Amino acid sequence: MMSSLFHRLFLNTTPEVDTAAFERLNALSPRLTENDGGIVSEFNPEDKTIICRETIVNRQERVVGHEFMLKKNITERVHIGHAMRRLYDQALVSQLISLPLLQLLGQRFALVHIAAEHIFESKVAHLAGQHCMFVLRFVDESVSDELIEQVKKLRKKGVMIGILAHECLNAGMERLVDDVDMLVLDLHEEASFSADIAEAIHAQPQWPLLACHIDSYEAFDAMWESTLYGERVCFFQGPFISSRDAWGVNPTPALRFQVLRLLDLIDQEAPTQVLVDALKADPVLLYKLLRMNKASSTELIGSAEHALLSVGRETLHQWLTFMAHSQMPDAGRDLELLKVALQRARLMQLIAQSLALPQAEQVFLTGILSLMGALLQQPLADTLKAIDVPREISAALLTRSGLHFPYLQLACAVETQDFHTISQCCQALHVSALVVKEQHAAAAQWAESVLYHKAGQ
Repeated sequence: MMSSLFHRLFLNTTPEVDTAAFERLNALSPRLTENDGGIVSEFNPEDKTIICRETIVNRQERVVGHEFMLKKNITERVHIGHAMRRLYDQALVSQLISLPLLQLLGQRFALVHIAAEHIFESKVAHLAGQHCMFVLRFVDESVSDELIEQVKKLRKKGVMIGILAHECLNAGMERLVDDVDMLVLDLHEEASFSADIAEAIHAQPQWPLLACHIDSYEAFDAMWESTLYGERVCFFQGPFISSRDAWGVNPTPALRFQVLRLLDLIDQEAPTQVLVDALKADPVLLYKLLRMNKASSTELIGSAEHALLSVGRETLHQWLTFMAHSQMPDAGRDLELLKVALQRARLMQLIAQSLALPQAEQVFLTGILSLMGALLQQPLADTLKAIDVPREISAALLTRSGLHFPYLQLACAVETQDFHTISQCCQALHVSALVVKEQHAAAAQWAESVLYHKAGQ
């Protein structure tokens, strides 16, 4: 049972919403956006435009706090050196003191990341008793006696303290255990999910966990269903959370064996085409990657290879690591429906390739997405809203028109043995029925191989 002050204050709270206070809060600290452009010429702590925030919610989708930070164009300069990082922390704390931000939060808490060594700054004490939590960044530094003493002083005054999960094994951290109010799981740090870190966290059941930098539904889903931490993950933060997108829109998991296989292939530095083939083997996994691309890019994605190259191997590995530690019961998947989707898509691709169509990969993706509504148990139009694909693909799926639709129409006719439609489609595409029959057999064999044989079934 968690008994910290933080747990009592915020875990089950239902903060009242003061509309006027919220509007003023939003004016003084707008939500962090990816399009925060421009260069700030002077690092002026009194400039009301340099601070922004991200929403923090609990498992009941209630807003319980906000993380405050300086805007992106300032944050990107933090890595210049030690002096710049100190100036950043000082400016952020000064903003919280000089602007009435904390008073506008009501019962919600304010979360601020600062370097651990800056906890000695005199201004930090001014935030005592105002529902403010400082998440200390240690990097590779050990925990000193002086720091432990300072933390104890601040906590007596009402300041709450958090630490980063991937730093919880730093030298001397065991002496800080009783003075930690929250542990932060940084999704940008794969070490947060390593066995030794997980063991250390399980040894301290009093720590509530905050998962931060959640930028997609997939990242959120992995945290919500985490097999490592379970419902210990009490709080969520990141662009996906702040955008207030619907939770629970896709209960269908990716196939565990395909996720683990992809992780292994990336570790082995497998060629791109091998990774692409592995992605194609699970339509839901490929769809999730497309949806993640939309969250981080404005590109239209027309193939599995394009999706892989857009997100990059490093990010893909990180994302798959999250998924590997979330609930993915393969037994709950409709493997026969997956087989139909794979077979349909492969048949369409083979026909397009036989006709030397340059967009054969787009045709494959069209086939995969044509059954995504059934796989995810939601309207097809809704599944397409969550991704960005070329117009030819959406036209074939939504309006039964365009360059790719004849391939989809032919594949569907083959599945239902509609020989009249098969004949019409063959004439329209200038392909023989015998070739289609041979390619259908090849597509079926391919679907069997990637879905069943590699699953060990």
